[in-house]
Amino acid sequence: MEVEIEKMVFAGSGLAHLDYGEPLRGHDQSKGKALFVRKVVPGDIVEVKLVDEKKDFAFGVVEKVIKPSEMRIDPPCKYFYQCGGCEHQNISYQNQLKIKEELVGESLLRNKIDAKVLPIIAGSDKEFFYRNSIRYMFLLDNKNQIQFARHGYPDDRELVAVDRCLLQSEKSNLILEKLRQYINKNIVEKKSLWQLKIREGKRTGDVMVEIITSSDDLPGKKGIVDVLKQIDGIKSIYHTITPAKSLLKLRRRLIFGSPVIQEKIGSYTFQISPESFFQTNSEGVKTLYDKIKEFANVEIGDEIVDLYCGTGSIGIYLSTLAKKVTGIEVVPEAIRDAKDNAKINKITNCEFICSDISNLAIQQYNNCILILDPPRAGLSKDLIGKLTTDNWKRLIYTSCNPATFARDLKYFMEKGITAKKIQPIDMFPQTHHTELVAELLKKD
Repeated sequence: MEVEIEKMVFAGSGLAHLDYGEPLRGHDQSKGKALFVRKVVPGDIVEVKLVDEKKDFAFGVVEKVIKPSEMRIDPPCKYFYQCGGCEHQNISYQNQLKIKEELVGESLLRNKIDAKVLPIIAGSDKEFFYRNSIRYMFLLDNKNQIQFARHGYPDDRELVAVDRCLLQSEKSNLILEKLRQYINKNIVEKKSLWQLKIREGKRTGDVMVEIITSSDDLPGKKGIVDVLKQIDGIKSIYHTITPAKSLLKLRRRLIFGSPVIQEKIGSYTFQISPESFFQTNSEGVKTLYDKIKEFANVEIGDEIVDLYCGTGSIGIYLSTLAKKVTGIEVVPEAIRDAKDNAKINKITNCEFICSDISNLAIQQYNNCILILDPPRAGLSKDLIGKLTTDNWKRLIYTSCNPATFARDLKYFMEKGITAKKIQPIDMFPQTHHTELVAELLKKD
């Protein structure tokens, strides 16, 4: 069927409407059933095949572009229409920014959030090759040859073989090439190879490679290490075992080099271990942290409490004027890294605590500046309720999910806490993701 893409909506999907069915709640009631399609551009007229249909909405895939939008461009990646990793390579970057800014505004409007939203800014000048972490699947073809694969499109349960990714560095693409050549030439039994993860320090050149298998043995281990060692910057190689093929049940073995790699943000150096979270866009982290620092407006003698502190990078970055920084995180390995990062940077006013934030008595930190950078799922109502009763000075909320961000701001607003200003930052070019920073204050 032929439809026109009206605009972009959630998760990188374009919105169209069918000429039948019940309209989705909140949509134009004069139109039919809502249709969501990925890999499209606002203004496209496309022929679509329905792949899933519900009472008042449906999902479809493009079979043919009948009339391309004026915004449409040719995607530079040859895998764009088969790989699920990107949504917007067929849209110019300036139009990507405009679309993301509009989506943030719509999400806030739906939740009746009345706050000053600043114009979106790019995290860095890099539209490609910005990712510092990526994961590939080992894919065994019918000739017993290993290919590296990403989750496919339109079905993310399927895998698509790729030989490079334009969001990752050329060094990462070289690792793929060298590993594939060695494994296919020298290793017969390949079935236990499951995943490959590459992490990089963009400012240091350090690289960590993690090879994940479903058995205790890494076939061709010595040769794989020898091949990888020849690539400039390889500082760490892990063999990780998960018989159940589950990322929740892992055993790691360091088989070469250092247990950690390093990255720099501004004048600070941070170590990254295989277990710890670090912002995906190293080039944009300084932009993000500078905005958090601006909103936090730390003065001499202030105390900072950094919830979901991860490896401590935000707290350390803001520590200069603070009397004390307390970082809290539930992941023990991240807390270990945070403590090491404080030592590396010779920071003496930071304390890092391993604790479940939901069980924490936050009221013990009186008149502090609160920093919140939770996972994509956002905050629980219970935690928001707890935070609204505490005597903090200012709250800075950072999120990479506009939907849960707006939902949480609505919960805060119901408790008498409002967003003074919000800054959208594009940390993830070519994808639908947007980073957001908000300054929250209690009503007088």
